[in-house]
Amino acid sequence: MFTRISGQSSFAGLENYISMFRSREFIEVLKNNLIYAVFSTIPAVIFGLILAIALNTRIRGRSFYRFAVFYPTILPIATASMIWVFLLSQSIGLVNHILDLLGITSGIDWVNTSPYAMISIIIVYIWKYSGYYMLLFLSGLQSIDKSLYEEAYLEGASTLSRIRRITLPLLSPTTFFVVLLAIVNSFQAVDQIYVMTKGGPHNSTNVLLYYIYEYGFVYWDTGKASSASTILFLILLITTFFYYFGLQKSVNYER
Repeated sequence: MFTRISGQSSFAGLENYISMFRSREFIEVLKNNLIYAVFSTIPAVIFGLILAIALNTRIRGRSFYRFAVFYPTILPIATASMIWVFLLSQSIGLVNHILDLLGITSGIDWVNTSPYAMISIIIVYIWKYSGYYMLLFLSGLQSIDKSLYEEAYLEGASTLSRIRRITLPLLSPTTFFVVLLAIVNSFQAVDQIYVMTKGGPHNSTNVLLYYIYEYGFVYWDTGKASSASTILFLILLITTFFYYFGLQKSVNYER
């Protein structure tokens, strides 16, 4: 335990860990991070895969579409978050304006009310990272032997059948890597939380890395921040271990 005023530290043992797991705030942070990880990772990976398959075909303007989809990846996450703060603004935001024109709803305060605040930061993740995952899937698609598709086409296989029986199995090593990368990225959320919601409203968008930032650099409770960092490390280590050894056998490395 470190005291900012005196600059002295003392060994606290498991006190910080026990305190955190007894804290309603920390349990809510873990739950928020799980929700964020699931509902940002799955759509981003699926969109990335769909976009890669669509933009791997010979269509006019293919290079432009690839660049347009990949462009958000180039932006710093803080910049991307600021763009979406304006788009999701309650009074002047384009999103509310479109929803109002469609007669769905109007005047949603996206970043200051729950559950819309969590939806907002998930949207930013999907928008920013789908293009990156698309690029990784494209590299995997272009390594698949084109003669396999030609043979399947001559035998009368439909487009969906070719995707299901050729593309997805042979793309499994890339998918394996992309999903693992997406999981790790989902536990690194801090910039968009700081810019958009600051963990609010009422702690509903606070996640582990932002929790560590708050206790380490705002409240200066470095003992609790370092303990939370250890928990984050263990979560990623255990998740990666079970993911890797649990799904490794289902990956097809033969092309």
